[in-house]
Amino acid sequence: MLTSYSFPGDVVLHAEWVIDPDRMIITPADGTIFEGSLTIAMSSSVEGTTIRYTVDGSDPTIDSPAYQKFKITKKTTIKAVAFYDDGNHSDVFTASYAFGRCADPVVSPEDGTVFEHSGQIVTIDKNGEEGVLRYTTDGTDPTRESPAYEEPFTVDDSTVVKAKVFSDEFFDSSVVMASLTRVREGVTTPAIDAASSFTGSKTKVSISCATEGAVVRYTLDGNEPNSHSTKYTGPFYVTDSCTVKAYAVKPDCLNSEVATFAIEKVWCIGDTMGKPDHGFTTGGDGDKAFYRVADASAPNGEAMHSGDIGNSSAYGSFTRTVLSTTVTGPGTASFAWRASCEDDAPDYEWDHGEFAVDGVVKAYISGETGWTNVSVAVTGPGEHTLTWTYLKDDTESEGEDCIWVGGFGWESAEPYTHTTEVPVPYAWLTAHDPDVVDEYEAYEASAKKTAANGRKVWECYVVGLDPQTMDEFKISAFPMKADGTPDLENIAVDPPKAQWNVPGARAVVYGAATLDGEWKSVEGATAEEKAAMRFFKVVVEVP
Repeated sequence: MLTSYSFPGDVVLHAEWVIDPDRMIITPADGTIFEGSLTIAMSSSVEGTTIRYTVDGSDPTIDSPAYQKFKITKKTTIKAVAFYDDGNHSDVFTASYAFGRCADPVVSPEDGTVFEHSGQIVTIDKNGEEGVLRYTTDGTDPTRESPAYEEPFTVDDSTVVKAKVFSDEFFDSSVVMASLTRVREGVTTPAIDAASSFTGSKTKVSISCATEGAVVRYTLDGNEPNSHSTKYTGPFYVTDSCTVKAYAVKPDCLNSEVATFAIEKVWCIGDTMGKPDHGFTTGGDGDKAFYRVADASAPNGEAMHSGDIGNSSAYGSFTRTVLSTTVTGPGTASFAWRASCEDDAPDYEWDHGEFAVDGVVKAYISGETGWTNVSVAVTGPGEHTLTWTYLKDDTESEGEDCIWVGGFGWESAEPYTHTTEVPVPYAWLTAHDPDVVDEYEAYEASAKKTAANGRKVWECYVVGLDPQTMDEFKISAFPMKADGTPDLENIAVDPPKAQWNVPGARAVVYGAATLDGEWKSVEGATAEEKAAMRFFKVVVEVP
């Protein structure tokens, strides 16, 4: 109703109001359950109003039917509004009636359940005959458009299930909720087994995971591993400083945390000399040792520079700085060197460089020289000591007063293996080199070697029970890859007689007293069976 008030100064105030719905009465009360039919009565305590109503769920308007007492015979929701002649009206008053009320459904498992594995079964009981049971799994309340429940279903992750029964004759049930939480088993963080620092050409890296059946993936560039990263299949080698990162995954489990392990490649003299895995030592009078310098003209772009000893008489007629290594002969040692000092040839009584084998000088250098290649035969079996020495007298100096050494090589004259009268037992082999089984990938490198007769050669180690001839040797075929390396994953082992699928290839079987190579272990053998086995080296020369 709209009321106007006038005040001096021609000020007019307008007040608009609506009828309090509490002053309207609909009987019976909202929520009444009935049978057969039900008479509906409406009244308003405010005079001068006309009550208008609907039974189709829409809000009443000025054009809706005016109230007269009536009966309902089915589930009905009545909405009523009291209107004044000037158009003002009350709020909407609502009352619903039905033949009964649907029972609340029962969700199993109950709200708050925690489960560990995917495929958790969910069942919903309508808990009565009336109505249609509908549900959701996205956390929203069910509507009449939600899926109807027909049979048990499964959930694989944390889920909120909501259910409600809808009826055209009865009141709908309440919404029943069950929050189900998936708690997954976590995969154990992988363990990275490696040296934190190493010298030489490579170091081995092993990765393990205590969770059975887990797949480990890793990176070496410091990036976080993911499903596209390299799959770990066995020990591998790294040749430079790197950061290993690994994580493990297993179906139906939470991924592991990422394990991180930093590996540092530490420079050694062998790196500069071109033989990272060959040991060198250096020293001299007054601890004046050879040291590493960059030299673009050197064989490997760097060289070992003799120690800065200077003029001195404290150590006799000469002050010395020495670089040394050992080899097992017989064989041939090779290297390159150059000098910048007094030219002392041919007497070498002043500043000069010397190369010696077991203390016997085999080569000299002095003056201003470019890089010179030297090759020296080392005779006799056993260990030999090789030394490069720069000697400085106590008076004059010329040039840079030093020598540089680089590009070391050693070619053994010994056979690649030493043959024995009987095959070598497994126990001896593992005692000799227990890590040799992890070196399977080195077959590829061995395939690229060249035999003494100039033909390409590759080799492998195999296991058998005392074969005495090739006819007893249990290898039937060694397929070759396109790059000329053996396809050792597809070696056939039956029939027992050896055959080679490369025309002109020649195979030699050795029993090995020292094993300078790699082999692949026979899986599944017991300790007793392994003890009885014998390992053999097969060398195949390919035309």
